[in-house]
Amino acid sequence: MIAVSPQTQSHYANTSTIQVDAKSGSFQFQYPDVANTGQHVRRILAGKDYPVLPLPGYSVETVVDVGANVGAFTIFMAAHFSDARFYCFEPSPGAVEFLRRNVVQTQSAEVFPIGLFSKDTSMPLFEGAYQCLQNSLYNSAETSEETQTVELRHAGCMMNELELDHISILKIDTEGAELPVLEALGARLREIDQIYLEYHSEDDRKDIEKLLAESHVLAGANAKHVHRGTNHYIRVGLLTEYPALSTLRVDRS
Repeated sequence: MIAVSPQTQSHYANTSTIQVDAKSGSFQFQYPDVANTGQHVRRILAGKDYPVLPLPGYSVETVVDVGANVGAFTIFMAAHFSDARFYCFEPSPGAVEFLRRNVVQTQSAEVFPIGLFSKDTSMPLFEGAYQCLQNSLYNSAETSEETQTVELRHAGCMMNELELDHISILKIDTEGAELPVLEALGARLREIDQIYLEYHSEDDRKDIEKLLAESHVLAGANAKHVHRGTNHYIRVGLLTEYPALSTLRVDRS
């Protein structure tokens, strides 16, 4: 049994509910209403942090949510792509409780109470200084000294076990572990249609750009702060399949 500190408990002390309406029905999204958690989940559910790329006829089959936390991204995507299969990875026990409650409504989501990483291991997860969206494997200005030991799996091996050879949409928000997860996906990374991720240092952003340079193009970006932003990448092949994506390109050849 994992010992939960009073500070950790406080991150989940109050619960609020938001109704999310979709063509397939309505979702009752529950979240721990502590500090600015509500502001963040509302942005996600409104499509401001991870806007859907308009691709008429595009079929989303699989969505992998790494760092799913309480499930806002999965619920937002389920509202748009109700036929997709969702795989949610979250190592924090407190967040997983909310995650399970929320995504069970989709009928097509599976929750894995583990994190993804560059190897199979266990590591301390630092609790957020003010709320659960700040939980991280790395100590920073946004974490406290409180930790819980969590299980991590090699991202590529986990995808092999799940037989996920092709991923339609991958989202990674792991408060600093984005690059190890991407690198661990290996050759599979080239075939992912869309990647949403939050980077947590300028060095990471540059290394991620190098890693994706040949296989993906930047479709959207929002630099929230110095060293912090959310990027959206799409597979190069989608430019051929959907020529309208390139209408704003200036060709200097």
